[in-house]
Amino acid sequence: MNYKPTHMKHCFSLLFLLLALLASGPRAQAQTGQQVTFSQHIAPLVFQHCTSCHRVGEVAPFPLTTYAEVASHGQTIKYVTGTRYMPPWKGDPTYRHYLDENTLTTTEIQQLKDWVDNGMPQGNPALTPPVPTFPSGSQLGTPDLVIPMAQAFTHQGNGQDLYRVFVLPVNIPANRDIAAIEFRAGNKRIVHHAIIGLDTTQQAQALDAADPGYGYTQFGGFGFNPVEGMWSGWVSGTQARFFPAGMGKKLYRRASVLLQLHYGPSATSQKDSSVVNIFYARQPVTRYVQTVPVISPATLSNGPFVIPAGQVKTFHAQYTVPIDATLLSVAPHAHFINKSWKIWAVKPNGDTIRLVKINDWDFRWQGIYRFTGLQRVPAGSRLMADITYDNTASNPRNPFSPPQQMQWGESTLAEMLLAYFEVLPYQAGDENVVLSTVPGTATAPGTVQMAVYPNPAAVSGSSVNFQLERPGPVTVSLLDETGRLVRAVVRDKLYPAGPQQIPLSLTGVSPGLYFVRLQSNEGTRNEKLVVNR
Repeated sequence: MNYKPTHMKHCFSLLFLLLALLASGPRAQAQTGQQVTFSQHIAPLVFQHCTSCHRVGEVAPFPLTTYAEVASHGQTIKYVTGTRYMPPWKGDPTYRHYLDENTLTTTEIQQLKDWVDNGMPQGNPALTPPVPTFPSGSQLGTPDLVIPMAQAFTHQGNGQDLYRVFVLPVNIPANRDIAAIEFRAGNKRIVHHAIIGLDTTQQAQALDAADPGYGYTQFGGFGFNPVEGMWSGWVSGTQARFFPAGMGKKLYRRASVLLQLHYGPSATSQKDSSVVNIFYARQPVTRYVQTVPVISPATLSNGPFVIPAGQVKTFHAQYTVPIDATLLSVAPHAHFINKSWKIWAVKPNGDTIRLVKINDWDFRWQGIYRFTGLQRVPAGSRLMADITYDNTASNPRNPFSPPQQMQWGESTLAEMLLAYFEVLPYQAGDENVVLSTVPGTATAPGTVQMAVYPNPAAVSGSSVNFQLERPGPVTVSLLDETGRLVRAVVRDKLYPAGPQQIPLSLTGVSPGLYFVRLQSNEGTRNEKLVVNR
């Protein structure tokens, strides 16, 4: 082709302009990136979104608590946040928000990338915020009752799944209302999930006695119908949480906690010794929460639940809600070839209630999606779900090559379709109860929540239980009835968002009336405390 000289000149001008822009681009980015430092920008992000799991003793493979630790994994952090693999939050935040929601904004992801690309400058170490204080051995604080496995169990390294039920007797003098149930996996490498039941019969003990070794093997439930078949549960990545005030579970005296553990396939024999932490209710429980699998293969409109080899198949589920119900959470469950979930409700008047949407299901990161407020679902509403499975060779998570027909099964290599809901009968005003106005937290908006328990207390001590909407410094003081300082319990100590518990020593404190004062960025609370002899 023949170009006129003026046209060639114009092309060269554009070329030089493009090269100049390309050459200046990295320098401009570097100048911007130099303003991003660990101490002022990256540390707050890491401490808020990563450190709760990335610390010694928790599920993540390495800690992220110091500049050296974060910088040594800088390239990994850049990649996994850039692809949104981390933080491991699968719920679509554009569909609905939840408590414990853990996502990074596009700006925050770019900030991490810029920091890594520009040499990961530390900045002024004096400006680095303190590492949040996390409870040891628990996400919630000091439990009132710890229920351990009686002995370690050895999961054989035969490459096979195992569902093993352990019977944990509980001997307490009276029934107790429970504010939180927390499972702590002893060996996070092999414990995939836990289903926790509660029973007052001896049927589980009989099954245990008939099976050699500690516990008994049981695929699908507990082998009988206990008092509660889903008292609680756990999957990797789940955040333990207290029930809202006035709600909870019941723990019966002389009951047995039934712990069904799913041990994933392992090439080597490994031991596990897990525990269940129990937190008693500090306020009267008037409403008891039930956890039920509402969505299942029985609710499918296009069953049976079979996914042919080489196909992508979407199942549609529908369930008509028989009573006015209040929902606290939803927890979908499936295995490897699941791709997406969408669950919603349609009211009798045609309005839609969004419940959860997961666009990229990951078997390794399942969770409980707790709503930021109590969700009313009127009687007659249709609970709907679309659940898609990809049983093709192009699915990198498909456990079989070539693909095989998949259907229901307890094995990891089979498939499941379940959605559990925490539910209780509706009471007038439930829809006005707001647990948080900020995704990722669970406190009343604008106020710090605090309770002192037991109260009255003996001189042996008490505890201060509180919840923060956002991470921040906390000061707790014990004052006499005239307002004079008796004891500084903690002073300007940084705590993460969510429920916390501080021991309150009363050693040397005379019997009488006192005040416990909690000060934080969210306000000040004062609670009366009576100290007995």
